[in-house]
Amino acid sequence: MAKTANRRAYPRLHRENRIRYSMLGSEEYHDATLVDVGEGGLCMEVSRPLKTGTMIYVQLLNVNAEVSGLAAHRSSHGRVRWTRDLGCTDQTRFGIGVEYTHPVCH
Repeated sequence: MAKTANRRAYPRLHRENRIRYSMLGSEEYHDATLVDVGEGGLCMEVSRPLKTGTMIYVQLLNVNAEVSGLAAHRSSHGRVRWTRDLGCTDQTRFGIGVEYTHPVCH
């Protein structure tokens, strides 16, 4: 099978952390699992699909294990670039690709 080229502008680090997201302007948060993260965006697993182009607010919880307290958390605004059904048989799961629209806040 031929390898496909990585089209990402920034490298990604594989992480499995709990994160939260909300639609931009909403106070209702949803839980998600971080899959990987980089300077330009992230991939997360969620229980329901998000429409491509949707603007969201993401909170990365305890993403920096070397520090404690608020310094371990980051947050950012982003745009959903893609949504994929992960085909899980025991539960509905979707992979969501998010491109940051504002720098990650520490």
